Amino acid sequence: MTNYAKEWKKKSNFRQISYNDFVTIPDDNGIYIAKVDGMLGLLVFENNKILFQTTTGHSIENIPAADDYKALFNKLKIKQAMIAGELVAQRSGAILSFNDTQSIVKTSYKPENGNLVFHYPVDVIEINKKKLSFIQALQFLDKHIGKIGLPHVQMPMYDIGKLDKFRKLYDKILGKQGYDGVVVRNYNGRNYKVKFVETVDLLVIGAGHEDMRAWQKKEISYLLSSFIDKNGIYRSSSKIGTGFTTAQRSKFYKFILDNQLYKSNGEYFIKPQLIVETKFFRSRITDTPAYRFKNNKYELVGRELSVTFSHPSFERIRPDKKATKFDVRLEQIPQFKY
Repeated sequence: MTNYAKEWKKKSNFRQISYNDFVTIPDDNGIYIAKVDGMLGLLVFENNKILFQTTTGHSIENIPAADDYKALFNKLKIKQAMIAGELVAQRSGAILSFNDTQSIVKTSYKPENGNLVFHYPVDVIEINKKKLSFIQALQFLDKHIGKIGLPHVQMPMYDIGKLDKFRKLYDKILGKQGYDGVVVRNYNGRNYKVKFVETVDLLVIGAGHEDMRAWQKKEISYLLSSFIDKNGIYRSSSKIGTGFTTAQRSKFYKFILDNQLYKSNGEYFIKPQLIVETKFFRSRITDTPAYRFKNNKYELVGRELSVTFSHPSFERIRPDKKATKFDVRLEQIPQFKY
């Protein structure tokens, strides 16, 4: 089955940008949507079958949110639909943390967990094979879901207008549990993701160092990270050494040793499979070692421009991301140009 979730994400091409950088863009009308901190889940409805698809290709079925949509589609005599949104875990009206969400969504086949999964739609791609513009999508969602919502489907807060509308929405959700920024659609022809803190998805290629004190306690000292460029070359980035709890350092230590391919100069290297979201304060474009992954080894091919970070800090593992040149692309940093 086509991965519609991944296709939608590529087409939307949200560029992450800081608050200060965004508000310096010449003022123009935009559409601002509160970004719920969940997992992208694109609803696919056809042949009377309904499921939520993730960017990793997993399908989630038979949850109450799917029943809500099915009842709505039957009422409106809709036979086919695709709706993009965020899947989150919610209890007593409160959105749970991302880690709780991913754990609950993964086990949503259990009735007690499926009942906690909510869908926050942000875009209607098509209805009955008819493509919708983003304004048409918002109108559809507002009319049929709106402020009241459905039992397991909720409309995220949004506004349309000049930058003052963006500022008000941003201030309204700043620090609010379950939200991590504002998505901006069709602003000066671009789509943006304005987060409360700047983050980037990086590929873990290894960890170290065995001579450091943490390693002697069976904990990692740092993770080795990389981007993947458009030609499939691994362009190294910063060492991620902060943001971990002691338990996380121990878990990473075990993971690295269980998955090691080889050791070089006290550092252990693993297959490109693990993605981590990393917080940072500033980024810098500079040339770094570049590698080709071949025969289970990272082979140096020279130095290429990449992005490194000031005070990179581990935020979380991203099981919904893969080691692809899209999910860990250099263009996550808007200033980067090939």
